[in-house]
Amino acid sequence: MSDITVVIPSYNSIATIEAAVESALSQTIPVNIIVVDDGSKDETVTKVQQLVNQNANLTLIVQPQNRGPSAARNRAISEVKSGWIAILDADDYMYPDRLRKMLDVGVNEQLDIVADDLVRVPAIPQPASGTRLWADQPIGLVRMDAGMFALENLNARTGSRRELGYLKPIIRTEFLTANAISYNEDMRLSEDYDIYMRCLLAGARFGLIDPCGYFSVDYPNSLSKEFASADLRRVLDRDREYLTHSGLTAEARQSISRHKMQAYKHWSWMHLIERVRERDLVGALATFAAPPEIGATLVTRIVRHALGKEPVPQSVEREAKVQPIEKILAAS
Repeated sequence: MSDITVVIPSYNSIATIEAAVESALSQTIPVNIIVVDDGSKDETVTKVQQLVNQNANLTLIVQPQNRGPSAARNRAISEVKSGWIAILDADDYMYPDRLRKMLDVGVNEQLDIVADDLVRVPAIPQPASGTRLWADQPIGLVRMDAGMFALENLNARTGSRRELGYLKPIIRTEFLTANAISYNEDMRLSEDYDIYMRCLLAGARFGLIDPCGYFSVDYPNSLSKEFASADLRRVLDRDREYLTHSGLTAEARQSISRHKMQAYKHWSWMHLIERVRERDLVGALATFAAPPEIGATLVTRIVRHALGKEPVPQSVEREAKVQPIEKILAAS
């Protein structure tokens, strides 16, 4: 029995799934691997089945229809028998010794969640350099609570796409089971942020460490996906739910409230765009029935749009420092 199971949701991942699976198979400790194909239309299932035929510790589950990454992860987690679960996206990959290092920290520090600061790399073979997600300098072990986690998911603080919701940690299986926590299957946006926040609110001991070798691949046009206002509204609704938690500290309440306002701004802008596209004047005007800060943001963005300028920046632009991969991994 391995101590850890790698969960890989997959959808139309023929170009990347083999590299992801091979990186899990190459770990320096025994692992189980569960790939859940979420209704792919390409040859992903065929490719993974070939790998399953060659590796007894690899399992393939095929969803009959596409239900999103949260449902795929939940399906895999329902089959996990090991003490820990590792999350890996089908278009990313891991360094061979990553899970051993993280598991050592989790056991020695008695943590429920261990996340390493991931490394963003370009979509080229064997990249020589990359950027850290969160911190450009070594951090050692940072113990995370709900307030700090919400704070470090604010665009205005972290910079564009440097929020901690992108992390792919290992999670103690017993903690998820004991607290009946799973991925919210109605979310296709910020579902990682949501489950980590709910774990923290349930008392999870969460440690963030220096990079151990999770490589998040930046593909062309990966920033161009436009989410519907309904997806953004679910993020806003989750923040509202967190604020009802009875055990919130003043710091956590303030940080979550700020994240809620960020989500509110994102939702209101997309909702306004959708109403205008549908020529729904009443619905568009109703969007302004919001707190003054939201209305002011909408007006400013409308003016800038009318002037042909870029939309109002929703984040500071704190550029990540490009460093050699060897230097980034040396911190751990």
